[in-house]
Amino acid sequence: MRSRRPLRAHRPRPGTANAADAARTLVFGAVVAVLVLACSGPADAYNSATFVDEGGSSLEVGGRTFGVDDLRPLVFAPPGDVDGPIVPIDWVPGATGRTGKGCSITDYGDLPAHAIVLVRPGDCLRRDQAVAAQQAGAAAFVAVYPGAPAGIVFRPTLIEPGAVNIPAVAVSREVTEALVVAGGGSGTAGAGTAGAATAHLVTHARTAQAPTRSVIAELPGSKPGPVIMLGAHLDSVIDGPGVNDDGSGVAALLEIARALGGTRPQATVRMAFWSGEELGLHGSFHYAAALSAEQARALLVYANVDMIASPNGFAGVYDEPGAPAGSSAARELLSSAVTRAGGTPVGIDLHIGSDHYGFAEAGVATAGVFSGASDPVSVEQAAASRAAAGQPADACYHQSCDDLEHANLGLARVLAAGPCGLHRPRRQQPGVTGPLRAGRRVVVSHGRCGCPDTCVAGSQGT
Repeated sequence: MRSRRPLRAHRPRPGTANAADAARTLVFGAVVAVLVLACSGPADAYNSATFVDEGGSSLEVGGRTFGVDDLRPLVFAPPGDVDGPIVPIDWVPGATGRTGKGCSITDYGDLPAHAIVLVRPGDCLRRDQAVAAQQAGAAAFVAVYPGAPAGIVFRPTLIEPGAVNIPAVAVSREVTEALVVAGGGSGTAGAGTAGAATAHLVTHARTAQAPTRSVIAELPGSKPGPVIMLGAHLDSVIDGPGVNDDGSGVAALLEIARALGGTRPQATVRMAFWSGEELGLHGSFHYAAALSAEQARALLVYANVDMIASPNGFAGVYDEPGAPAGSSAARELLSSAVTRAGGTPVGIDLHIGSDHYGFAEAGVATAGVFSGASDPVSVEQAAASRAAAGQPADACYHQSCDDLEHANLGLARVLAAGPCGLHRPRRQQPGVTGPLRAGRRVVVSHGRCGCPDTCVAGSQGT
């Protein structure tokens, strides 16, 4: 049953990934304004796996003991206690990017008993690497990042519990170096070779089922049927407050919602504030998988707003090969709006990296804006922005410093103009026909979108 309620942010349960506090801090005024819009829409409730790092995990190698500052169980990894030989896989010192092996069982060769494998990023998910290592006979999986700055530990997700039943952790550069030295790692491509040393890994974590929900808000259009949908995720990783990832996207949607207050667009405008993105796109996949064929056809486009305030970021617009029909037209609209706001759009392919993926799988046209994460900024991206090439777009990605102090609000305003571009297409485009033209025209200026106090909203009819 559809309930009529004001748009409100959902506070996730304690102990789970949570960016709501950071988002509320960033956009408190916008939240208050949106509360009075009284948009109609249900909360999308479901049961989901939740993950808790219980602390106390440790790794002993070479006479040294590393603790929670240097290693973290992967999301949904089970607890465990393993003492075994260290086996670096395809070790290349200082390597950056996703060029490592480990995505196939054959990459691991003939592993010794109780092997603890060290695996750098490859052309697949960390989950896929961990599953392959497990199938190859590894007793523990260690995700290493040779090019990561000192003191930084990334914590990937295994997407869902049960696929991996061996301990799996991510470690800092200091731990990586200690393990590689002890394990006899080299630059040789292919399967690793066990060194003389062993390591002792102990992890403490648990997974449980708990109720959660995404929040869906809707502004009914004057024409029945067509829907334009915008989305951002409310949760953050458990290791950081998540102001950029994705408080910035939540802020953009709230500001757009405030601008739409009192208007009557032709198409229905639907906004989704997803739960469970960092766990494995849980909220958006739950929603998209439940769409009927008729509901999916009614969606003209799903536009995703995930990370738009990276401190060394660029104006990324989704440009993904194989995206459903209508995606290229939506991309052009977003790019034009970003350009009008003062940015230089750069195509980016996130593939399965954010909440648009479930909609693409359902055949819905997708689009989105993005300012970069932990990968180094390319020369092309730097040339189109003020970013420094070779440095991470967001050095605080999934870290405790992802706070308001490090948010690039100027870039966020530019990229927030992208979804606003869906309101005012300059000409008819296949798949996106401009039904968002409302009773008043929303004018984008100075990189800001439709806000009465920051740009011009000119009356164009009733």
